[in-house]
Amino acid sequence: MQSTLAPIATEAKARTRSPWMGFLLLAALVALLGAAKAILSDTLDPDCFWHLRVADELSRQSWPGPLVDDLSFASSKTPWTPYSWLGELGMKKLWDVGGYRAAVITQAAMQWGFLFMLALAGAEASAAVAGKPRLIASALSVAVGGILSLAYLSFRPVTAAFLLLAIIGWLLLRDRRLERQSNAVWLVPILTVLTTNIHFCALLAPLWTGALLVGDAIEKRATRRGFILTALTLVASLMTPMLPGTLATVWHYAFGDVIVSSGMLAEMRPFYVGFMGHVSAALVGLILICVIRQLAAGRLHWGEIIWLVGMGILLLKVGRMAPAFAIIGCPLLAATMPELTDRILTKPPVIAGAAMVLVLGIGKLAMALPPAGMPISNWLNRNGPGFPSYPCGAADYVERNITPVSGRMISEFNWGGYLEWRFPGRFQVLMDGRTQVFAPEFWRTIIFGTPEDRLTIVREIGADVAILPKHHNMFRQTLVDLKWKIVFQDDFAEVWVPADREKSQRLGVLRNVVRHGVVFHQEFAQLGPFGNLEIDRLVQRLAGEVDGAD
Repeated sequence: MQSTLAPIATEAKARTRSPWMGFLLLAALVALLGAAKAILSDTLDPDCFWHLRVADELSRQSWPGPLVDDLSFASSKTPWTPYSWLGELGMKKLWDVGGYRAAVITQAAMQWGFLFMLALAGAEASAAVAGKPRLIASALSVAVGGILSLAYLSFRPVTAAFLLLAIIGWLLLRDRRLERQSNAVWLVPILTVLTTNIHFCALLAPLWTGALLVGDAIEKRATRRGFILTALTLVASLMTPMLPGTLATVWHYAFGDVIVSSGMLAEMRPFYVGFMGHVSAALVGLILICVIRQLAAGRLHWGEIIWLVGMGILLLKVGRMAPAFAIIGCPLLAATMPELTDRILTKPPVIAGAAMVLVLGIGKLAMALPPAGMPISNWLNRNGPGFPSYPCGAADYVERNITPVSGRMISEFNWGGYLEWRFPGRFQVLMDGRTQVFAPEFWRTIIFGTPEDRLTIVREIGADVAILPKHHNMFRQTLVDLKWKIVFQDDFAEVWVPADREKSQRLGVLRNVVRHGVVFHQEFAQLGPFGNLEIDRLVQRLAGEVDGAD
């Protein structure tokens, strides 16, 4: 009798063992793919460098406010709003303490945390829909979230904002699972205040609470609590000292930004472009199929559906919204995909194996971190010239050999921020990734204009030097026509200087004299974003008269 009952008792014990430990280990392991991408594959994002320079400017303010840009000589000189001010100051603090290694570790941690929160949200959503958490499905949905989101995450403020939004999404879904009686959901407005000072995507939070409120109204549920939560979250999303400029910037990005509307920026294109875009589109289609199937069966609430549809519309407009879509899409996938048994997560060998692989994975990533003595240039360009890289060698050459006269450097879009960071106070660049800081006419002339347009601009700005990509250099023919010459090149970049450097230096000196003489003159103060170019034209005319007198 004892031998007969023993297997039954063992099976009953297995059934009562909690799968949560196995789930948390599996979710942490799958989320480790986010950290692995940051350490093993990615280089630092081009935008992170101008964020660091903006933080330098902000740190000199007694209270965060708009800045007059001096990183680029071609930018508009009207005050602009650094809406990510808190995130930028945080980036600067991390960099000051631990250098670029701290940035790499922070990026890895944020990407891991974002994916792990998707797993927790999946457990909450599936418990609300199916009556019990579907843990295997929730862990697997993390992989889908990684494919959708990781291309848009890096070391910059928006990644921290998406991590906070993932926590907000989890709190909202947890509240739904607890029949709208969770006290923790009141953390949402507090987290929204923090998020809105990191990035304006915090405006998504009141949209989410509003979607759930509308869903409750459709289903004739009590709405008083949801209304209060939505109102508080909306107010929280506006609690930033940069509010007027932030709202103006959002409007500019949506309707007035030449670069954003052109599709030039990969993250601003539709998410389905390219091979990985096709994969992402297939996964989004899978999510929609699973959701529609359960919606037809009457197992989903309207609030979550409205939330999903809203994020889907944003995703179709710009790929950058993929993480926002994943915050609701992946939990709903876990709740609606065909059921998978969670019993395997209760088995001690599976738990031990997942824990071992997780520890080994963390150890492998720790060993892959840049050593303490590795120069940042080695890390940035470790993947070679066929991958995103930086002109580190070219910048080293300029630092050793080029004395600033005009203090102007010709750069391209992606490298402007890095060069601003490399040459603080020595050179101003032509452009960087802050599309809102430059006039639309500037982008139409430089990026989308004719070669003749670029020739005119480059001739008149009197730059000391140009650091440009070795391949796909949009200024190459312009510089050849102006008889500039290459003085340095490596696998990544070229350094160009004017052929007649003495005349260029005279122009630089004359330009500084003219600038200091007219910068406060009302006529030039009213010239707008092209005031610098008007000064340059005056310099050219004066230089011609000086040459004639000589």
